[in-house]
Amino acid sequence: MLERYIESRFKLDVTSPVAQARCRRVCLLVILIAVLSLGDLLVTWTFLNSFGMQEVNPFAAFIIRQQNPFALVLFKVGSISACISTILVVRHRRQGEVAAWIAASILIILTVRWAAYTREMGAFNNTVTIGEAQQSEQWLLFHNRRVVSTPLP
Repeated sequence: MLERYIESRFKLDVTSPVAQARCRRVCLLVILIAVLSLGDLLVTWTFLNSFGMQEVNPFAAFIIRQQNPFALVLFKVGSISACISTILVVRHRRQGEVAAWIAASILIILTVRWAAYTREMGAFNNTVTIGEAQQSEQWLLFHNRRVVSTPLP
């Protein structure tokens, strides 16, 4: 119903090959966005339930500080659902495709950053330990789990 309204309101020709190709690209990008977002949630969950992490998103950091894992999952799933829904509604328009490419690019960059962060966490040396990092106000962890850390060789 909403899609028909939008198509009639903006006079979209969804039968044209250009619009159909755009729709296919946007749908593939939406799948990529969903998969990368799920990966982000899983990695976030893993770090928060093991030795902790820093969260750049202030909304997510606030939720994590409340020690409510369900609210964090709800926030992340809700925000990505809103993003995907909006993109799907306008998938036949150029702006929808641009939005899909921007969202996918952001999540690709985030995935690369997670890989670097994981390597960095493994590279702690004798002067910086996980235990020292956990003393920081910015360090977040679910259920006050504290890992007794020893310096890595």
